[in-house]
Amino acid sequence: MGLFTEALYLGVGFAAVVLGLVAALTHPGRRNILAFLLGVSAGLVAVQIFRVHIFTVLAVAWVFLPGRVRNRGALKPIAVLLAASMLLASTTLLGDLVNSPTLGLQLLGLAASASLVALTSNRQDIAAMLWGLLAVSTVGSAVGVLQVFQVIPMDLWHLHISSIGRPTGIYPEPDWLGMFSGVGVLLSWRLSMSRPAKVALFLPNITVFILAMARASWIALLVCVVAASVASVVHRYRGSTITVGTGPRRGRWAAVVIAAVAAIVAVAAIPQLQEDVAARASTMLGTVQEDDISGQARIRQNDSLFELARSIPVYGHGLSAAGRVGVWGQINTVGESQNNVASNWVLGMWVDGALFAVPLIIFLIGLALVRVRSLPGQLLLFTLVCSLFSNAVFFPVTWLFVGLAMIAAPGTRKALTRPRHRLEGAPLPA
Repeated sequence: MGLFTEALYLGVGFAAVVLGLVAALTHPGRRNILAFLLGVSAGLVAVQIFRVHIFTVLAVAWVFLPGRVRNRGALKPIAVLLAASMLLASTTLLGDLVNSPTLGLQLLGLAASASLVALTSNRQDIAAMLWGLLAVSTVGSAVGVLQVFQVIPMDLWHLHISSIGRPTGIYPEPDWLGMFSGVGVLLSWRLSMSRPAKVALFLPNITVFILAMARASWIALLVCVVAASVASVVHRYRGSTITVGTGPRRGRWAAVVIAAVAAIVAVAAIPQLQEDVAARASTMLGTVQEDDISGQARIRQNDSLFELARSIPVYGHGLSAAGRVGVWGQINTVGESQNNVASNWVLGMWVDGALFAVPLIIFLIGLALVRVRSLPGQLLLFTLVCSLFSNAVFFPVTWLFVGLAMIAAPGTRKALTRPRHRLEGAPLPA
């Protein structure tokens, strides 16, 4: 692709974003539209303008809309988040192996976006954002299903893992599709909607969640379910009551039954599929075999990250230094590496920032665990566990969940203040 063509595409894309923003900001229902688009942008991986995520652009536009609220209860966690992010971002000025100095600015932009969402969103806004994310996740899953059936002529990955191949949907690789389809499963399961809608949205997401063969997503969903169940038991034991409305449960049994029937039909049509899924699942907790290419690659990457961490100053090697560990664990200390993050976000941040990264690591994990009874908290925990194997911490979706989790817990509901006019929105997802 020539320089002129790239400039043309960039100009057209920039014009489309500007026109879309103008249309959204001038429409009578602009607040719901922009909230929905904010959720959609969080479900995209690398849509940027001059290395700025569209998610960040929309978050900035978001705060200028009329009718916003002021969630004063979110001020303290926002202050902690911004301080921790700035501390880690400062390592781009100190580290000796910094690969991309702009990654620090990107981190600050994402943290600021999450803060703006937390500070100015009401219940109706949150529902619209989650619906936007569910929409784009379901589109990705639907494309993945069509890819499997060869309706869309896209190459399938890893035929040695799955006899029908692993779909990628609208994402660069199957692991990302597996993560976003898992997000779609959680959203379609928890959000309140009609029975037909729940079936229609749950089915493609759960189908691709299995067919993508993304073990990280399977582990993350299991961890999420266990953590949420333990938290519920603990709160009941303490005498707390957990009220779950009848709305979110409507259609769940129908969705499960139809998904089970579809699974039986698929296994009957492709007997090898059951063996592929069972074989893939058996490698999640067992010893990594020599023919498990992705598993061996992650082991080598982690070994190299530990090697980098042996001689590390208190401020680390600098944000983006962990990206110098290649796919097969090779360490590139000369020149520029193609990647800026490690596959394991905790080890990667430790290599990047050492003690300067600890506050942000603790904040993200603590926020997910404290808010695990809420839908945003569960989604954040799911994403963080996935990121131990395929790092999505620098994707906008993680920061949307951070922003929503800061205001989604029962303890902070009273901090949500309504604007002067009356809002008829869905309740804050719990």
